[in-house]
Amino acid sequence: MKDRNEIPEACIHCGTCVTVCPVEKVGGHAIVSLLADPETTEHSAWLCTSCWRCQESCPEGVDIYGLMMERRRREEAPAGYQIAFDSILACGLALEVPQEELDQVRVAWGLEPIKLPPRGLARALLRTDRCADTSVPSPDSSDLPSESE
Repeated sequence: MKDRNEIPEACIHCGTCVTVCPVEKVGGHAIVSLLADPETTEHSAWLCTSCWRCQESCPEGVDIYGLMMERRRREEAPAGYQIAFDSILACGLALEVPQEELDQVRVAWGLEPIKLPPRGLARALLRTDRCADTSVPSPDSSDLPSESE
């Protein structure tokens, strides 16, 4: 089994990481399932809340987060994740919400309205070569939140 070869030698398969994982607690199978049971095929590097509980609780100091991120770099993201990634690049949010709708929800919860980031801001900020892609305008300083916001 290929996955078995990826398990760090320091891992003692004690399952402590599984007992503290919120994904496991609700019936999912995160990367920690593989560490607790090297024979399992029921696990995903993409099911993680990034709470770091597994990392903090490991008695052997295994870099579980590093293992998960290495797997994510090699595996294609599930379709739902790719849709969220594309949406973040387009509008700054995983699920696009119109400004008016967001304001209504926030008011209903007793919160102040907030201004959504301008479309394309995340893509512009993540570009390594700002001159290469002229289809997304570079953010104007007036579009960026001030330090007081």
